[in-house]
Amino acid sequence: MKRYLLIGTSILFALFIFAPFLSAAPVYQLKMNVIYPPPSTDWEAKHLTTKVFAKRVEEATNGQVKIQSFFNSQLSPVAQGLSALKKGVADLWNGSSTWGGSIPESDVIWLPYGFRGPEHSMHVFRETEVGKIFDEAYRKQGSKVLLYWPSGGMVFISKKPIQTLEDVKGLKLRFSYAIWKSWYQRMGASPVNVVVAEQYEALMRGTADATIYPDYTIDTYKFSEVCKFVTEPAVVDPGMCYILVSLDKWNSLPADLQTAIEKVVAGIEKETLPATERLSEESFQKAYKKGVQMIKLTRKEFVKFQGSAMPAWEEFAAKSPACARMVEILKEDLKSWEKDRPESKKWYEKWISNKD
Repeated sequence: MKRYLLIGTSILFALFIFAPFLSAAPVYQLKMNVIYPPPSTDWEAKHLTTKVFAKRVEEATNGQVKIQSFFNSQLSPVAQGLSALKKGVADLWNGSSTWGGSIPESDVIWLPYGFRGPEHSMHVFRETEVGKIFDEAYRKQGSKVLLYWPSGGMVFISKKPIQTLEDVKGLKLRFSYAIWKSWYQRMGASPVNVVVAEQYEALMRGTADATIYPDYTIDTYKFSEVCKFVTEPAVVDPGMCYILVSLDKWNSLPADLQTAIEKVVAGIEKETLPATERLSEESFQKAYKKGVQMIKLTRKEFVKFQGSAMPAWEEFAAKSPACARMVEILKEDLKSWEKDRPESKKWYEKWISNKD
């Protein structure tokens, strides 16, 4: 009898000791491939969508979901980002549209002069059908858009001053996105293929004369060391970035964890808007002290730049019925946005020179 009592006591003791481990909730370790370098501040949008995002997700899920960021495309090259998500090399991807060839709808982000600042851009992707079409295009490739965040305005950053459309002719301009190819040709620029991480060296060595990239990078990417001119208004304002998540990985998460993550996303997205504007302003101030000149186009030249770029809208619309629908929606949305917010009609005014 004593022997059975001893055995029973031992079993109860073992259950008491190991119960926490037996009932512990599963932990999901997610790897996020970030195509950019680490953030330069502890408050900018890139910081919010990597380090802060990971911290808040872990807290909101009681430690069940942990995210580790790998900057500078450590997990896979940019061109192989979607493949990496499908194969499980990465679970999340943080960057911007680079797959216009295989996902034409993703190039809507780069429609020249199509957005009126971070707030409008977030509205387009979160509150109009454009965002639904955009997300559906990625779902067909095995991923979904989890979070949007605005980077700075896409401006000309150059070694030589660009004050007129004529000044672009003959420049070795970093070729960024497929949707801009014919636009480069109309401007007379010579496209140069340079990946994100190699822009500084290309500009330093003269492989490229200019790039169109977020305004704050004149400071954070140290472009001010090799380029002394920034031309406004921005071609795209803002350049929109986002986080993709593998559908397989997302669907493997319990519904309550998905909901918790989505709540974190909503908060992060709101915080990125003022953070992006602040980074652009502070970066310009620093660059100015280093001798960088901000060039404001005259109204006449701005109209010329717009005219040279707008055919890209028609070319984008011709890529697919979905692309055509996105253009239709965006044009209508711009009208309603400006009607409801009259001040947005003058969005570009602050960057246009008063000189003729």
